[in-house]
Amino acid sequence: MTGEDAMPEATKGKILRIGVIQGGKIIEEKLVRKRTPVTVGTSTRNTLVLSASDVPRSFALFEIKGADYYLAFDDKMSGRVSVKDNASDLQSLKAQGLVKKSGNLYHLKLNDASRGRVSIGTCIILFQFVNPPPEPVKPMLPASVKGYWTKNIDWPYTSTFSVVAISFLTIIFWAKQVPLPKETTIEDIPDRFAKLIMPDKDLTKKDDEGEGAGEKAPKVEKPVKKEKKEEKAVENGDDQGDSDEARAAKAAAHRVAVEKKVSGRGLLKILGAKGPGGMAGGSAVADVFSEGSVGDGSGAFDGVGGGFDVATASGQKGSRGAAGAGEAASIGDLGTKGVVGAAGKGAKKKAEARVVARVSSAAMQEFDSDSRSQADIKKMMRRRLSGIKRCYEKRLKRNPELRGKVVIRFVIHPGGKVIEAEVVENTTGDSELAACVRSVVKRIRFGKTDGSETMVTYPFILVPGG
Repeated sequence: MTGEDAMPEATKGKILRIGVIQGGKIIEEKLVRKRTPVTVGTSTRNTLVLSASDVPRSFALFEIKGADYYLAFDDKMSGRVSVKDNASDLQSLKAQGLVKKSGNLYHLKLNDASRGRVSIGTCIILFQFVNPPPEPVKPMLPASVKGYWTKNIDWPYTSTFSVVAISFLTIIFWAKQVPLPKETTIEDIPDRFAKLIMPDKDLTKKDDEGEGAGEKAPKVEKPVKKEKKEEKAVENGDDQGDSDEARAAKAAAHRVAVEKKVSGRGLLKILGAKGPGGMAGGSAVADVFSEGSVGDGSGAFDGVGGGFDVATASGQKGSRGAAGAGEAASIGDLGTKGVVGAAGKGAKKKAEARVVARVSSAAMQEFDSDSRSQADIKKMMRRRLSGIKRCYEKRLKRNPELRGKVVIRFVIHPGGKVIEAEVVENTTGDSELAACVRSVVKRIRFGKTDGSETMVTYPFILVPGG
């Protein structure tokens, strides 16, 4: 009869209770509520951790076979276990054949009445089967003490966080609704700032240099150039094909022309004023540069009109001043007109004529749009009148009497860009002015729309001001 047949079936309702004694003291007690194997040893993964040096790393002391516990031990282990109502040591159980050997281990079937102790090195393991104690009740506070979940909320923090979150969401929503600002071009900058960035170009021509301040040079240079060419031709001998008489006649004409030109300028105008006999017959130049004695010069200034007399030694010759003093020649007779304000500076500085222009707009002659209003078009065109005015002032410096009307027909793309522009009427007669006005209109940028293209015919009235 084997040990398995002698022992009744283990009661499943009881659980295993284990205690560890080391150094005469109980160091650990454990209730195994579930039917699982129990291991002992020095490893932390064991059910019971033993700190003795003579204890194996891990040893399965209680094994599960089916629903029953089996005590496992080897020849090195000692102890006592109760069998029925009698207690026997492990060696007696082996001798009685109540244990089953498997390899180096012996297995003893246990029931709910089994209890005992097993020595493993210096540690003693006590075990028995007991009724499971009731599960400890987890302490819980009553509802009146715990209160509702709203009492656990930090209201000052929650209120501040909510206000900040709502403010940020409002700002983000508003920012997404605001359209982006349109791109700023040079046309959108006011004139007083645009001139600091892009100053007006010098609109006068170089051929005006050397003229008097505020005066235009008379256009009489071409005949002079022609005379110079003829004179140069005579000097260079370009009349080689002419006869001696023809060349002599040309040379005489050249001398007369030179004398005439020189005698009409500066002091030579005064000195060269003709007397009763002209240049050869009694003029001051003839008196000064003729052969022989110079003379008293009494006739040198005869015939010079306007504010010039000669004072003799006795002071009786002057007819317009006090004794011994004559009046000075007028500055107007010195040929200095046109260079007022430039004396001492070489008369090289050029004075630019100031012009005042007025540009206005009349009613639209043509307007075709399904998405833009005439008021918006007029508002934008009034903002661009400064560019039209610059075009007009530039041409007005050339022609102070320039005036008239320029009509531009242009097409606006839904995106705001002027894609076409043409001059349909120009009463000023100045094609360059009309082209400049067209280029200003072509650079205008209007706002974007969802409609189709817009065609506008817009007039500009140009009149000189002041």
